[in-house]
Order: sequence, then C-alpha cells, then structure tokens
Amino acid sequence: MKNHRKNKNGIQKTTPVFLWISALFRPEIRAGLGKTLSAIFIKFFFYQFQTVLFPKTRPVVNIDHPLDENIPFDPSWVGLYNTFTVFWMKSAGWLLKTFGPEAASDVAAFTRDIALMYNTAGDVYGKCQSTTNRPAVFANFNFIIIHIFDPHLHCIPSLHVMVCAYTGFMTSEIIKKHADDPEKYRAELDWVHKNALEIIESVLLVKQHSVNCIPAGYFMMSMLFDNFRTAWASRYMDEMFQDDPKGISEVPIIVEYIKNLYTRFMNDYKINGDQTQVLLDFLKEYENGKKKIKKST
Repeated sequence: MKNHRKNKNGIQKTTPVFLWISALFRPEIRAGLGKTLSAIFIKFFFYQFQTVLFPKTRPVVNIDHPLDENIPFDPSWVGLYNTFTVFWMKSAGWLLKTFGPEAASDVAAFTRDIALMYNTAGDVYGKCQSTTNRPAVFANFNFIIIHIFDPHLHCIPSLHVMVCAYTGFMTSEIIKKHADDPEKYRAELDWVHKNALEIIESVLLVKQHSVNCIPAGYFMMSMLFDNFRTAWASRYMDEMFQDDPKGISEVPIIVEYIKNLYTRFMNDYKINGDQTQVLLDFLKEYENGKKKIKKST
C-alpha cells in the first residue's frame, strides 16, 4: 500500500474546504464548482441509478480482460482510490492559495474542466455503459460504501484516470505559468504527479476497472487537452507500475497493451473524427467478440 510521506508538501497540507470557501468570494470559481456538481449528479449518479431501476435503458458491456487476472485484488488500496475527488480539490485550492488572484482565472478553468470531463465521459455513458466483475461488498468497510453509492456501470472511460491525470498535468502547467522559479515547488510537482499515477494504478488493484479502462481515459484526455496528448499521455503510460509492480505479474505486457489500445483509439479518431463514437464502437466490438467466444465454447 502507498506509504504517506511524513514531510507533507503544500498540496497535502491544504484542505479541500479552502477551495469551497474561496468560491464564496470568487463567482467564477463558484460557477465552475456548480457546473461540476451538476455534471457529477446527472452524468455519474443519475445515469447509473436510472439503469439500476430500469435495466433496459441502455446496454451494459462487461469489459474485463484476461490480463486483469495478472493484477491481484488488494483492498488496502481502496483508501487511496477514494481520495481522487479530494485530490483535485486540494490541488486546485493550493494553486489559488499559493499564487493568489493572478491564478484565480486558471483555477476557475480547472473547476470547469472537471465538469467538462464528467460531461464528456457522460456522452459515452448515456449511450452505452460498462462494468467489470468486482470483489464482494464485504472486502472492507470502504467497499461497502462504494457498493452503496457506485453501481459500477461507468468503467469506460474511467473518470478516475481522467480526473487524476488532469490534476497532475494541469497543476504542473499552472505552476510553470505563475512561478518565477518552478523548481521552488519541486516537492509539489513530484508529489502531484506521483499521487495521480498511484490513484490511477489503484483502480486496477481494487478491481473497479479493467486494463481496457486506462487507455480509454488517457484517450479522452488527449481529445480534450492538446498539451496532455503531446507531452503527458506517453509519460503516464510509460511510468505505470515502473517504480513498484505492486505484486502484478506481466507488467511490461500490461503496459504495452495499454499503449497499443491508446494508439488504436487515436487512430480510430483520425478516421471518424468522433471521440465518443470511437469508444462506443470499441464497446460494441468487445461485446460482440465475447458473444462469439461463448457461442464457440
């Protein structure tokens, strides 16, 4: 399980409440947070519980992959997995606290981008949802909470991947924009990237996602943010599980699969020019492939 550093950096020391208090005095940030709350309620919660109550609302595809069997279930990582919302709020709040009014418009854009990611993922969820076989509800208390509030129907694209990759990427971009000497914030730069990567890795370790979900999240991020596609997507994929395999076997094969599927998504987009359709086509093809295998056995 992730070891928490004793010497906490500025982001770790910042409470997410700071961002919400700041929003009371900054209408642009308040508006961004309002849009995010609306997107979370509609695109994440409403769509899922709508399908739970009315199962024929939209198709649901199981996207488990054989490579997932190489990843052990480790419930000790669920605590970190659950911090992804606090993670982006702490990071945005720290940026505002550190760089002040000059960074306020960038932090407001940060909050709007979170809403954008939920809405973009929701374009897929609204037409086809996806799931995996996850462990029993009684693995630990945190899993009971997850099972209550998350029906587990929004796997592709992974919002954990999108939001955490964005937080690492954008926090670095804003530091570089506003800091006279970005190296002064090396502790924050290193931590925000490492924490983002470990939360992304945790989605596999707690079996909330499949290896298929990771490249789908990076793909959507690449469609939304040019700088992420050109400078960050490869970095995130190359560094997955490189410092610590976390008990996973065949790490090189898993990383190569993630990179190849990401490349496929990018190539498919060049053909049809519709990011949502790229993932919907993949889900349809994946479902049809599983049906063919069942018929032949």
